Amino acid sequence: MILATLCVGIDWCEKHSQAINDIGENHTIYVYTDCPHYFPNCNIIQYTRSDFSYFEKLVLLFNVMDECNERVTYFDCDSTKRNQVQLMLNGLNRPFDNKSIYTYKVFKNVEYSVKDLSTDPSLYTLMNVYKELGFKDVRCNYPHERILSIPFIPKKYKKLKEKVLNVQPIWEKNWPAGKSWVGTHPCNKWSQYGCGYAEGGALSIYAKELKINLEPILPITTLQ
Repeated sequence: MILATLCVGIDWCEKHSQAINDIGENHTIYVYTDCPHYFPNCNIIQYTRSDFSYFEKLVLLFNVMDECNERVTYFDCDSTKRNQVQLMLNGLNRPFDNKSIYTYKVFKNVEYSVKDLSTDPSLYTLMNVYKELGFKDVRCNYPHERILSIPFIPKKYKKLKEKVLNVQPIWEKNWPAGKSWVGTHPCNKWSQYGCGYAEGGALSIYAKELKINLEPILPITTLQ
């Protein structure tokens, strides 16, 4: 299993590097960081942007997949103790098939009407972006970005990569740093740190277009 994570900024690296290095002792892990000296047990990809973009998670995933030509699993650097990460590290998750994206959680947006989804300001923005990109059906299940595991499907990989990375400027424009979202929306938290959040929406719409399933990471013992 090939792993990847994004850890940018001295504070984040100081807080999470030990746990990530511990993983690196037994697993192949790529760390996308601006502080490489914190990660001696890991493969380093240098983060060179002056700002922070959540969308760079997807850039990282596809760059590592380009190098390895196999499934790569991303997790947020502050999620090493999460149940799903621990399941994967210890081989206790239900085995992945070779054609699905696995994630921390799948939000079943297709079960709701456009009207209901539009009450969420970020989903409203997301569906408008989908319309601008030419999609007629703007309802799409959504993967929680805390963990994203993308399969290397030879006939679909290049198309998925090109389509997702092409919309990075659109995501960073519509989900900018410093934006105030209505009420107590979670985007207010993410906008404090960077741009390009809601990045799972870029992955999910093109996964849907290419008929790549979204599945949650589950323990072996979960009953069907």
